Amino acid sequence: MISRLLKVTLTEWKQFFTDPAAVLLLVVAGVLYAFYYPTAYVNQTVSKVPVGVVDLDHSAKSRELVRMASATQQVEVKAVYNDMLEAETAMAREDIFGFMVIPENMEKDLLNKKPTKVNIFTHGAYVMLHGTIGTAFATCALTVGAVSKVKAIALGKQVPSAKAMAMRDPIPISIQTMYNNTGSYSNYVVPSVLVVILQQSLIIGICIMGGARGHRRFRRNYRYSEVENESLPYRYLGRALAYFLHYCCFILFYHCFIYNLFDFPRRGELLPMVVFAAVFLSSVINFGMCISQVFLRRESSMQLFLNFSIPILFLANFSWPAYLMPSWMVWLSYILPSTFAVPAWLSIEQMGADIYDVAPKLYLLAIQAVFYLVLGLFLTHLRDKTHFKTGDM
Repeated sequence: MISRLLKVTLTEWKQFFTDPAAVLLLVVAGVLYAFYYPTAYVNQTVSKVPVGVVDLDHSAKSRELVRMASATQQVEVKAVYNDMLEAETAMAREDIFGFMVIPENMEKDLLNKKPTKVNIFTHGAYVMLHGTIGTAFATCALTVGAVSKVKAIALGKQVPSAKAMAMRDPIPISIQTMYNNTGSYSNYVVPSVLVVILQQSLIIGICIMGGARGHRRFRRNYRYSEVENESLPYRYLGRALAYFLHYCCFILFYHCFIYNLFDFPRRGELLPMVVFAAVFLSSVINFGMCISQVFLRRESSMQLFLNFSIPILFLANFSWPAYLMPSWMVWLSYILPSTFAVPAWLSIEQMGADIYDVAPKLYLLAIQAVFYLVLGLFLTHLRDKTHFKTGDM
């Protein structure tokens, strides 16, 4: 029994290395995208964004604010303008992506303990730049205002600067970012996309190899081979085992090499990763085996799933909270293994979760795996009885 199963597994593994399209999807894609996608975010955080300052005060305090903004890591002050029209024109040309307007009499108002308002304008079409510029300018403005307030308190009440700081800010707030300490965009987006890459390449690869026995690409050459005419359970499970073992190597490659190379947070223990890999790959493989029985031509599966890659990525719910999505989209996402696999992967790898923490997601993946296994066996049984005019796809 075992030898029959392993014979199908080994034959399937050998055959997808002899098909250029299968090699491209099942071997090259998983390796290429693992390097290609994170490379764009190798700098990890947005820094040195070109900005400007409109100085209407022309005082020592305004120059101090400009120097402070220039010294930050997030932005780089390219120019100081005398009016807003110049800054708006520069931002329209995208010479800069934001500017700060220092109002007239800012220094005078600060000395007289009057409130003053610093306006910040950002290029809202670039969300990442918008947030970075706003945070950098706001931090600089608040720091200058706080220093002036502390000096006024210290001189007015004749108290030490430390006590003046405590009087000015009696409840200081300390914000600690967990699981992504640097605020890196790559640490946020790439690990989730890697799971979707595994899913998409595996599903399309299974469909490329062919699901229906009569339309297998290798059926013409091996029409009378023992493996191609093996009984349904051995043929189905043997092929599934070939893909399972092959993609276990990819998960190990991502976990041990890609995460270290690009310095992604990796807190996952071995046992949770092994359980995740087993359940996730079982769900994806059985889903792919079901889909492969639907298409009679392998090009159709590639066209469909490549075009649906972006919706599938969106339905994974890491880029936008699920509770803000329409309910029909949420229910639609339950069809896909990535919907439950992405949060489970992130919980294990980046948060160091154990099996009990991710058990709800793993249960849902296991339910998918069993459902698609039964459906896949049923569809394969129906296809085996179907008469085809051709023996090749």
